[in-house]
Amino acid sequence: MSQVNIQIDPLTTNCVLKHLGLAIDEIKLVRSISIIRQQVSMSGAAQLESGRKRYLISELRFLQKRLRSVRDKANTN
Repeated sequence: MSQVNIQIDPLTTNCVLKHLGLAIDEIKLVRSISIIRQQVSMSGAAQLESGRKRYLISELRFLQKRLRSVRDKANTN
């Protein structure tokens, strides 16, 4: 039986780990955006108070901005 010598390139490993972190961040943001969108869309039926709805919409904009930033970082590397 022959043995295979596997060498791990540290630069490749670092790149993969960096992109994995960005992918995890993206998943968390997309999930949060989806939940808030659901809450805002259901606000008509649930008669959400206007202050709460404004807060959710501003939070949604903030999360979308962060998502664009994470995606830009992933695309530049």
